[in-house]
Amino acid sequence: MPNVETLVAELDGVLRTSTDAQRQSMLERVTDLFFCSVEMYSEEHVAVFDDVLSRLIEKADRPTLLDLSTRLARLDNAPAKVIDRLARHDDIAIAGVVLNESSVLSDKTLAEVAKAKSEKHLSAIAARPKLSEAVTDVLVDRCSVEAARKIAGNMDATLSEVAFVKLINRAKTDKVLAAAIESRTDLPAELVPFLKLTLV
Repeated sequence: MPNVETLVAELDGVLRTSTDAQRQSMLERVTDLFFCSVEMYSEEHVAVFDDVLSRLIEKADRPTLLDLSTRLARLDNAPAKVIDRLARHDDIAIAGVVLNESSVLSDKTLAEVAKAKSEKHLSAIAARPKLSEAVTDVLVDRCSVEAARKIAGNMDATLSEVAFVKLINRAKTDKVLAAAIESRTDLPAELVPFLKLTLV
């Protein structure tokens, strides 16, 4: 592999003088190159693509970003910086599939997106296969009733006792949410009486 810093420096030089059309064409070619042998790449290879693609997507058009997020979301070795940028995109059509499916996203990124982005972003995160306490704590503070039901019904979402208390308080006016909480096997025993009051 070429020296990453040298390659990126050369790329930055090219990008400063290239047109939007040239950058778009370059992005498409690099993306195709990445996917043609993605299963064979080492961490070093992926890191090079990550640096290159991170720069190329800065001015990419919406269809290109939509395609890229869809193709990268299910890859276990997807470029981490690219995934992070797509997850933080304001356009939920671009961010949603990554937030919902990417195994590359860190809890730090998920929590930061949950704190700052739209309800649709929160809902996409809430439906992830697994969620840590660090993420569910943020979601429970900000999410809608729909997302709260998703979190409570997601048996692979880890909930802190504080999150359970907040969900139970919301369940006082939402029987569907109350039933979802009741079905969880990790509900702290000391909170069961409070939940039962919401089910009456």
